[in-house]
Amino acid sequence: MRAAEVKKRGKMIFYAKTHKGKIRSKNEDCIYVPKENDGFFAVVADGMGGHNAGEVASKIVVDTIVEALSVLTPAEITQEVLKKAISLANKNVWEESADNPQVSGMGSTATAAVFNKDSVMIGHVGDSRAYLFCDGALLQITKDHSYVQLLIDNGNISAEVALFHPQRNIITKAIGTQEKVEADVFTLVFKKNDCVMLCSDGLNATVPDDTIAKILTDGIPLAADNLVEAALEGGGIDNISVIIAQRGGESI
Repeated sequence: MRAAEVKKRGKMIFYAKTHKGKIRSKNEDCIYVPKENDGFFAVVADGMGGHNAGEVASKIVVDTIVEALSVLTPAEITQEVLKKAISLANKNVWEESADNPQVSGMGSTATAAVFNKDSVMIGHVGDSRAYLFCDGALLQITKDHSYVQLLIDNGNISAEVALFHPQRNIITKAIGTQEKVEADVFTLVFKKNDCVMLCSDGLNATVPDDTIAKILTDGIPLAADNLVEAALEGGGIDNISVIIAQRGGESI
């Protein structure tokens, strides 16, 4: 098992780890963090579909978003620009699914974080998540596009019951499963030493938020490794991906 990748910069520090888990034969998650000493965004995608289709879908999502955003500066990426990048990823997955019978019906989640000066912009479709870790407190930024989230919103079940609901894996919005999709987009204040964590549901479906917060509190540099290990200890029933982005001292 590889140690978490660490991409250190004066402006941002990225820690990332992905693991296929204990049950799945392949890892259908796909992640992006900057590979050189430059970059200001990160992406997590969790693919779904038979055979290799999930793996194909998540890679298309990440490749499309990276290609769309990497030619821009942080200041050029508005909420509308991020929505269009995710919509383009949806178009590309939808068309590949229609053109290639081997991957028909595939789909993916998409959660992206774009860092700019004193803010972070989150774009989101599906049930992968983004969290803000600030002053020792963990805040879930995104809301799952899932059946159990609808039950929670309607007051039918509690968040605790949702963790064990038999239909907790049903998502209500995904990349590539319909011709058009609109992402949720949020912009939040992002200060020095704040962290944003992106993850696939292989983490948060197994590791409770209070445990995630404790692991982050115990030390950011080791947190990605320790979070994945906690998910594996919890059964590792799904692919697990974690990206932690920490604000450094320089302005982006």
